[in-house]
Amino acid sequence: MNIMITGATGFVGSKLMLSLLDKGHTLYPVFRNEQKINQFINQLSPEQANRIHPVAGDITETDFGIHESESLREKIDILYHTAAFLSFDPKDREKTFLANVDGTTHALELAEKLQIPSFYHVSTAYTAGLDDFADEEIHSKDRRFVNDYEESKNHAEHLVWEKRNEMKVSIFRPSIIVGDTRTGEADTTFALYGLLKAVALLKKLINRGRVDQNRIIKLLCDPEASNNVVPVNYVVDVLTAAAEHAKPDHIYHISNNNSPDNATVMKWIKEQSGVDNLAVTADAIDLSEDDAVINAPMSVFHSYLSRSVVFKDDNTKALIEAAGYPAFTLTDDQYQMLIRTYFE
Repeated sequence: MNIMITGATGFVGSKLMLSLLDKGHTLYPVFRNEQKINQFINQLSPEQANRIHPVAGDITETDFGIHESESLREKIDILYHTAAFLSFDPKDREKTFLANVDGTTHALELAEKLQIPSFYHVSTAYTAGLDDFADEEIHSKDRRFVNDYEESKNHAEHLVWEKRNEMKVSIFRPSIIVGDTRTGEADTTFALYGLLKAVALLKKLINRGRVDQNRIIKLLCDPEASNNVVPVNYVVDVLTAAAEHAKPDHIYHISNNNSPDNATVMKWIKEQSGVDNLAVTADAIDLSEDDAVINAPMSVFHSYLSRSVVFKDDNTKALIEAAGYPAFTLTDDQYQMLIRTYFE
């Protein structure tokens, strides 16, 4: 198949391109940074490199600002829209909606112009806002969200869903993406990694003698809650399988409803980091002034660390099975390896 991808040089996008190339597809990655796309191509075999046709463009512009776009008309089979702007800073609201909502509008318009029959939109499982359970269905806009990112992705999904009678649309919702379970490679500061960053800061302060290693430091994190985490390689497997097996008008949660609770994860963090003087609390009132300093790097993730959310994933399980992939599991050993890799 001929596949166009936005966000192609990002962490998920680059791994998705490698996976799709391995399946024999021909790719048209939309890029802004020529150096990044060239670095990606340079790692490929000559045969794979011949199946990459980079397209200079910017999702915030009409038609992505692509010149000579008519040359691509009726040539592309699927447009994977993975590009997004991820920020939880309220000051970035306008930028967030420009990239995530207007960018999706431009992607849909380009798909119509080029007569691309299938549109695959990569969203987030948290378009359900503050709900603790989410079905694989479109969620109303009339709800409370944790941040502007969630709200913008919810609005973008509605734009995509409204086009389902004009093209084949499928929406993919990863939960919290963590590293690769084969290599440990990660490129995120979200949720679990915000927690790891806080512990790394504490370890540095202990080593510098600025924090007493015998004093217990409390982290704001509900010990009974669990992060719904999925490794990036599972996300890529689902998206790769989708090329051949996704059904139109379907929404796919790429989730893990069997994640360990935060108390267990904290035990692993203490073991892998070597920082023993850690405790967790679900109540901010328990934090001392020194605790608050350590908690600051992960403050925007407190909502994700303080509640458990179940994302029904029947559609995704059926997709994976149809493609012949094994059922997804994230083992305790794999989880601990991801933590260990961070501190190494």
